[in-house]
This record gives sequence, C-alpha cells and structure tokens, in this order.
Amino acid sequence: MLRFGLSIVFWLTVAVPYFAQEAVPQLRSVPALLCDPLATIEPDADARSASTEIERLLADLPRGRERDIAQQLLAEVSPRHLIGFCEDPHSGEFVADTVSGTEPSSTNFRVVLGNRSLPEIGVDVAARPEEGAFDYAYRVSNGSEAIAAITTWGLMTPAADRTKRLTHPLWPIAAATQSNRVATVSARKGTQTGVWPLLSSGGTELSRWRAAADRFAIQAGSSLSLFKVRSNFRPGWTTAYVGSDDTIEIPQQPLPAAVRAGLEILSRAEYYYTAVLTMGPKFEPGTDRTWIAGDWHLGIQNLIAANQLSAASPYVAELLNALIRIAASAPEARVPLKVGSTPNRAMEALVDKAVRMALQ
Repeated sequence: MLRFGLSIVFWLTVAVPYFAQEAVPQLRSVPALLCDPLATIEPDADARSASTEIERLLADLPRGRERDIAQQLLAEVSPRHLIGFCEDPHSGEFVADTVSGTEPSSTNFRVVLGNRSLPEIGVDVAARPEEGAFDYAYRVSNGSEAIAAITTWGLMTPAADRTKRLTHPLWPIAAATQSNRVATVSARKGTQTGVWPLLSSGGTELSRWRAAADRFAIQAGSSLSLFKVRSNFRPGWTTAYVGSDDTIEIPQQPLPAAVRAGLEILSRAEYYYTAVLTMGPKFEPGTDRTWIAGDWHLGIQNLIAANQLSAASPYVAELLNALIRIAASAPEARVPLKVGSTPNRAMEALVDKAVRMALQ
C-alpha cells in the first residue's frame, strides 16, 4: 500500500478551468480590515508565497482559453475574497454579517470549513479478470498536526458507473452528490473530456464514506484501512475529497444575498473539503485506448510536478513516451505499451501496474 497526496495549492492549479467560469463573476476582493482591524491591506508573506507558487505552476498550462481563465482566477478569485465574507487571519474562519429581524441590526456569522485535516491516501489496485472487475483498496491517514479528525471522505467517480460498490465495516456509504461539470480540451478529433484528474465525459458524482460515530473518526496521527471499491471501470486518476465535517451550519436568521451566494460557493467540494489526487474507477469498458493514454500522461505529469515521480527516472521517461505514442495513434491500431526499463520505486511500481490494467 502506498501513500501519496497533493497540496490544495497544486490541486487548485490543475482544476482551475473546471470551476473558474462559474466562480469568477461572483467573487471579488474584500479588505482584510473587515476581519482584523489591526491588519493592513498589504498581503502577508504567506499570501505572497502562495501566489508565487500558483503563478509558477500555472506557467505550465498550455496557452489558450484554459490558461486565460486560470490567470483570471489567480488575479480575482480566492476563498478569501468572497463577496460578503472575509477570512479571519487568526482562526481561518470565514466571517459575514447576518440580518436580524426587520431592524438594521446584524450578528456576526462564522463559517468553519471541513478542510481542517491533513489527509494522505494510500491506494492499491487489483484486477479480477474472471469477473471483469477491478478492486481498489484505500488507506486514509491524518497528519499528526491536523486540527480536526477525518469523518468523511470520498472519490469523484463517473456518474455512468453503476457497477461500483463501496464498502467498509465501520463507515457507511453516504448518498452520492451529482455533478454535471466537464472540462474539455482540444484533441485530434473534436474534444477530449476527462483530462483533468477528477472529471468524466458523462458527468461525475462524489461517492463517499462517513464515520458512523465519533469513535470511528480518523484522529490526528492515525490511519484507517479497509476502504474498498469494486467496479468494472478501469483505473485512472481522480480526486478524493476529505473532510472533518459534513456541511456548513447555516443560521436561522435571514442572510444577505451576497452571503447566500458565498455560502453556495464555500459549500462546493473544491472549497469545503481537502482535495487529494489518487486512483479510482474511471474508464468504462470499451473506452478508446488513445483517450486513456492521454489521461494517464497528464496524471503522471502532475505527479512529477508534485515530486511524487521523477522526470529523470528512465522508467518514467520511457512510460511518458510510450503513452504519447498510444495517444497519437489511430484507435484501431491498438499500439502496445512498451517500456523497457523496470520501475525501481514503490510509486513507479504502482503506476506501472495500474496503467497496464487501464490499457489492457
């Protein structure tokens, strides 16, 4: 079993085009003074550092519409800049005012997001050819410095996958959350969907587990295994969303329209939970191998950027070239995956096993 995770900054970089069009019109800057009277308008060192890192990562995006949207997001959009909200620099909570009754009085309203854990997700994949299925096994860990326990987590999976079955002896399955969001990029013929690691051409849904009781939660410094998925869909890169709470608690009193709009945004999985890149069921039987190869190529590039794989590795370099050859071929050619080098690290061994299952 192998652990790996990506920071939220890196995940936002690759996922930005997917939700930027919806978020940009609703967001703009709010002075930090609303939350901290002693704060200055100048961004702090951490904010400048994060912006520099995002800019560096966005530089790798291809020129075109996706990059333009990403740059717009970098300039204008952040959860810290929601209309009607600001972020308390001391607690990390989002703060707004609510309207009380008919009088022009207000009450401080604080929102705590469910992203206060420090998750890592280990994954292993096994083929069950006699059943035409794949078994995905996960181990979820919470960092020792986490502020909150992990009480829910799940995977973005294709909405069309009605074969998947999630199990765990202590964590029941929550109702799946539907999503119609699909990113597209130019391809040789028409458009190719599913390029971003969390997406699928037929729409997606968040399939997740929930702790049955507090005593089963994954506390800071601990881990829990036996999370399993069986599906007929082949392995690919997807996003896991990990949370310390289920939903935002909304006050009973009336809310200004701007605050309601901000709550809708903060409630989305990409803001509310912590995102981790992992593997899961993604490609239905009969999916074009050129499509699968292109998706795997992008995922491996993401792992290289996150220092989970090394571009200097002979195995990784050969695998990327082999995936390019398949992605650029005619679908009916069925170009084989030829990699002469042997994987020499645990992550390389996992990638090698899973990508061969995906391209069978």
